[in-house]
Amino acid sequence: MAGSESLVLALSSATLVFGMEWLPLLGPRVQRQGLRLARLHKATHMVLADESAGSVGVAMLKGGKALRKRSLYSAAQNVAQLFPVGTVAVLLKIETAGYWLVAVHEGSVVARTDRIYPLSADAQPVLAELRQAYPHLQVLGQPQAPDQPSLAAIEAAGSTHSRLQTLNAWAAVLPWPVQGFVLALVLVLLTPRLVQLLWPEPEAAVPAAVADLRQVWRLAEEQAFQHHIVHGVQGTRALLNDLYTLPVRVDGWVLLQAECTGQIGGWRCLAGYERRRVNASNSGFLAAAPQHWTVEFVSMDMAQPTWTVAAPGVPLLASNLPSSAHHERDLFSALQNIKPAFNQMQIGRPAPLPVLAPLDAQGRPLPRPSGMVLYLSRLVQLVGPLRSSGLLLPHTVSMQWHKVLLALRKVEQPGLKNSGLSLSLQGVLYEVDTDSGNVGQGAAPATESIQE
Repeated sequence: MAGSESLVLALSSATLVFGMEWLPLLGPRVQRQGLRLARLHKATHMVLADESAGSVGVAMLKGGKALRKRSLYSAAQNVAQLFPVGTVAVLLKIETAGYWLVAVHEGSVVARTDRIYPLSADAQPVLAELRQAYPHLQVLGQPQAPDQPSLAAIEAAGSTHSRLQTLNAWAAVLPWPVQGFVLALVLVLLTPRLVQLLWPEPEAAVPAAVADLRQVWRLAEEQAFQHHIVHGVQGTRALLNDLYTLPVRVDGWVLLQAECTGQIGGWRCLAGYERRRVNASNSGFLAAAPQHWTVEFVSMDMAQPTWTVAAPGVPLLASNLPSSAHHERDLFSALQNIKPAFNQMQIGRPAPLPVLAPLDAQGRPLPRPSGMVLYLSRLVQLVGPLRSSGLLLPHTVSMQWHKVLLALRKVEQPGLKNSGLSLSLQGVLYEVDTDSGNVGQGAAPATESIQE
């Protein structure tokens, strides 16, 4: 059985909350819906990513005023920010607490997940149900799936979109029917002039007041795609250059691996160095380490530096994206040519990026004009020697990276695919197509993935 109470875990740079209740949101005005659901569940805290969020997380946390003063972040929403595209599940062991299971679909936390189980086996029935509901579900860390994010990576993904909101004391105390009665009584007593001030004329706020329907949908796309950027060749080169300059040895300490996770405006990188020389010391490591590193010694023989890398990128709507047909004909042909230099190359099927439909004056969804450009994305995962990334770089024009992992390993016989420095890249490939009127149906063109 999953734990009924949320777990508040204070880590080195943030306090994460595990075990929130996630409720789906449908239609417009998600902020209002989220507040209503939080009050119905008598929650003390809630988290809502933005106005296009597909779910809201609520929790009743114990701790009084001391807890209300702390900055809390939803661990599940952090995972959603790490994997904004596709459907993934994470089953992570948390020391002294158990096994935490969360699933994310297209950037929204799936209901009845974000649970902590005493044993890993206890979570398997829920995973089986998720696989039935989401046939393309990837359980991170399993074969043929991306690597599972570490607790440190989940901690680092915190942002304003995953920070818990503290609900007003009166909202938590009074049940919703009582709140509605009090509000109605106050409105009856207000003067007509004050009512007009509280409810201004709706023309400026209703999308239907805009004459150009295409412009209305364009504004909806700008809202939905505000966190989508294209790193392209320039952004990819910036990250690879940082990895190329990463020292393999630092005064008797040897690199084991380095991991960079995408965040708004850049990457947060974390590396692990092991003390190998007898006379190697912490002071020697600090003296030889790059100045922009923040170093933590997690044990007597393990150093963990962290740093940030700027991520040059272009907003999705400002990018000149190729078409799906161009990718399938030209880009995939080019990737097939360099595929022998990689251990793994997977390009997923295209899926439309979700857009919340704008509303008319009566609150009804406005139809999407035919012929508008449709934005799609494909999951991308590549694994191979670090040197092979130079072959990939010219073909990253329309790509955004979410996670990059560099690992140092022993190789007895180096070869085309075997190298002491192994690189794993996870991200998405963006493309455009002409909207044929089937937006939201989940249909994807019948194209094959380039995979090993």
